[in-house]
Amino acid sequence: MLKIYLTGPESSGKTWLAQSLAKHYDCPWVPEYARQYLQEKSGRYQYEDLENISKGQLDLENQFARNNPSKLILDTGQLVLYIWSMHKYGRVSIRIESSLKAQGGSLHLLCRPDIAWEEDSLRESPTERPLLFQKYKKALNNFNLPFAIVEGQGEKRTENAISCIEAFLSS
Repeated sequence: MLKIYLTGPESSGKTWLAQSLAKHYDCPWVPEYARQYLQEKSGRYQYEDLENISKGQLDLENQFARNNPSKLILDTGQLVLYIWSMHKYGRVSIRIESSLKAQGGSLHLLCRPDIAWEEDSLRESPTERPLLFQKYKKALNNFNLPFAIVEGQGEKRTENAISCIEAFLSS
């Protein structure tokens, strides 16, 4: 099973792209557990909550993987939690870091924040998207995780992502 993790700063089109890719490849997509978790907590969280979110995301991923699809599109992964934790708290738990390292061999599509910011009560960093994008890129390189950068508007973004996936599959 090829797992394709969408990653990148807030409001960089991950959910929309996950849905588009799942439709194109006729495969399931795993939603972002953090959104559900944070809605239940009215958007308030602490460092310790990140481990709960990590576990919830992994449980959701495993639930979707049980049917053994050829491809699984993930709206997010452990890298988002890693970056979020480092950026906000200056540290990351061993559990999140270990879970991130276990994602090797999968493809990460890093979404460039070249689309308009969409306001959302759970989002925190509208002005820091370029800085965060660079942090994602650096972490992907540091952890030696296969990745490609996805950019463009609308269908061009989907086409770009499909090209990245096909190139990864043929390598």
